[in-house]
Amino acid sequence: MPDPIYSDLKTMDYEACLKLQHAVHGARVEGLLPDTLLLVEHLHVLTFGRRARVENVLVSESALRQQGVTCVHIERGGDVTYHGPGQLVAYPIFSLGKSGMGILDFVERLEAVMIQVLNDYGIRGERNERNRGVWVGNKKIGFVGIAVRKKISFHGLALNVSPDLGFFQMIHPCGLKEVHITSMNDLLEKTVSLAEIKTRVVFHFQEIFDMTLEQVKPNDLRASLPETRPLLESGHDD
Repeated sequence: MPDPIYSDLKTMDYEACLKLQHAVHGARVEGLLPDTLLLVEHLHVLTFGRRARVENVLVSESALRQQGVTCVHIERGGDVTYHGPGQLVAYPIFSLGKSGMGILDFVERLEAVMIQVLNDYGIRGERNERNRGVWVGNKKIGFVGIAVRKKISFHGLALNVSPDLGFFQMIHPCGLKEVHITSMNDLLEKTVSLAEIKTRVVFHFQEIFDMTLEQVKPNDLRASLPETRPLLESGHDD
């Protein structure tokens, strides 16, 4: 099996990315791909996990549409959360069976990646008993929601770098009421480069998961997946 790989998908519609995730997951299950990390920035979307409650959305469907926010129900754990521009999302499609890693250990490693990235910028990120993810004081900055099928993980983590925090006011994030959401930009009071954060995320994934990640271009990744070739040929790109 080749070394693990990662691919920077840039900005991508959530549902198109979910389809790509499923294709990569299937290829990983069949041994056609090594462990694969996808990095992406999504357009405005609310995603609903298996335990999501409709009352945790605080605005009407028409208000969401007016703001350009789509809604997608997915198979990860957890409640409702928001993804959008300025938030870095990382999807590790890794074999837990091969490493013997338990789900809790895997989740804690995802949290550790975000904590280490924040530490690189002088921000003290911590775990919190109220909810999985990463907090700075009483404010949440990092999110974790995974699924595991056939011992292969998918979905993953989201780190607030520079999103418009107003979108989080449309929901009770992760089902938590009166929770405060923050971002790296908000805490540092300056603009942080998302490209720079991607580099740090890859570095800390390699460190924490004890692996070397080789970069693969998105088109090359798609071309290796027969079920995604029609999307590629029809011009559905990043």
